[in-house]
Amino acid sequence: MSVEEWTSLLDRLEEEAEQILDAAPGAAAEATLAPWTPPRTPLPPSLADHARRVIDLQRSAMDRARSDLDGMRRHLGAVSRIPSTRRPEEPAYLDVDG
Repeated sequence: MSVEEWTSLLDRLEEEAEQILDAAPGAAAEATLAPWTPPRTPLPPSLADHARRVIDLQRSAMDRARSDLDGMRRHLGAVSRIPSTRRPEEPAYLDVDG
């Protein structure tokens, strides 16, 4: 992979991580991430700092997504503890024709 290809890949990964970090609370999972193929050639030394920044952003994005997921789990847990307004053995509908 040439320097241009590496730069393009790193820029894309950086943008995707920023998309997650910039999402509204609870919406990080809505980010659209396209699959990518690992490069066949080593990272050019001139892009090492860029790659480190991308790694740091990706770690932050993973923490953000994990935090959103934990929040959703807590919310679902709270919702599941709300008692139902009807007992399951009661009919849900009334047959007025029959």
